Amino acid sequence: MKQKKIIPRIFRFFLLTILFIGAILFAVILYFYLSAPIYRFKEPQPFSGEQLYNPYQNMNPEHWQRCNFHVHSQSWLQFADGRKNNEKLIDSIYYKVFEYDHVSISDYQKINLHKQNEATYIPNYEHGYGVTKTHQLSLGARKVLWRDYPIFQTLSMKQHIIDCLKKNCDLVVLAHPLFRNGYKVNEMKYLSGYQGVEVLNNMRESFDHWDMALSNGHRVYIFGDDDAHNILNIKEVGRRFTMVNAADTKRETRLEALEKGNAFGMEIYRYDNHSFEWKADRLREIPTLLLAQLEGDTFTVKASASADSIRFIGQNGKVLFSKKKVKQLSYIIKPTDTYVRAELIFPFETKMFLNPVTRYERDPFERQRTSEINWGLTYVLRSVYVFIIAIAIILLYNKRKKKKRKR
Repeated sequence: MKQKKIIPRIFRFFLLTILFIGAILFAVILYFYLSAPIYRFKEPQPFSGEQLYNPYQNMNPEHWQRCNFHVHSQSWLQFADGRKNNEKLIDSIYYKVFEYDHVSISDYQKINLHKQNEATYIPNYEHGYGVTKTHQLSLGARKVLWRDYPIFQTLSMKQHIIDCLKKNCDLVVLAHPLFRNGYKVNEMKYLSGYQGVEVLNNMRESFDHWDMALSNGHRVYIFGDDDAHNILNIKEVGRRFTMVNAADTKRETRLEALEKGNAFGMEIYRYDNHSFEWKADRLREIPTLLLAQLEGDTFTVKASASADSIRFIGQNGKVLFSKKKVKQLSYIIKPTDTYVRAELIFPFETKMFLNPVTRYERDPFERQRTSEINWGLTYVLRSVYVFIIAIAIILLYNKRKKKKRKR
């Protein structure tokens, strides 16, 4: 008899505990939404000016480093996706087998401290825990941001997260924008304050997002990452990466190169039935960028191997010029071209995507800001929320009071 009473008590205890935790989480999330500021967005301006900024002007072809800034390890008691990976396994495959120069582990909402005492260490994590997969990579992170809008996100909320992240990291990169439509293409027209777009990701490729940002004057650069959750799966690793032009392996040097655009995205075609050793051989043979030079208004790119095609892309993602079976190609930038970026397609679908040459007037490193918090509207909306909550509390209190009187 006693045993029967104990079991319901234990069940009730666990149920109450779950309800209590759920109530706290609901309250926190509700607070995030009710306190979210409203932004005022102005119309962005495409790149303009007489001068042209080439992110590769000081590039040294001997200094290319193969990097991956998005891979997951075991975390959060193995509940987070990435449970099959651990730091030792990540090192053995990326560094020893594939000969990468740098791998930055990006666990969900957690800065991985692996190799934290080395000069090459870049603290990083993937921010975001919502159903829409509106995520960001936080490179050079100093602490984790726990604020998020997990159920839905307006344009103002997305801008607010970018601004909050920027306060505690060196570079904000929008992760896999197309995945679950986490960022709508048209939103890229207005969002600002970030430095990179993860255009190449195993989940999705987001070229329309990148070209929308560039076409509206946002100087943001390409990232390519595996976003591997199971590195024992040959389909997930060694496919997409970022080539960084850095004179040394220090954190500051690599981050500066990324911020200034002295990097490019690379993609290797996925062959499902090959071994890790075969892919490692492929990676050793991939072409490299020898030249991306701007002389006057002539932009010239040259690779170490002949490309099936080289093409130059401009405003609104339009193909400006292309040629097949070439190793080197030049394009004369017209006064109407706001930006020009190059794509090189090699045999076996190996692809190289360069950052753009952009117009500027005064400072080539100045980034356009298209939003600011509308404090007037924000306080009005918060006052409305407070009023509604107060009315709800009063109504609930009066309802309980009436019930007590009836008793």
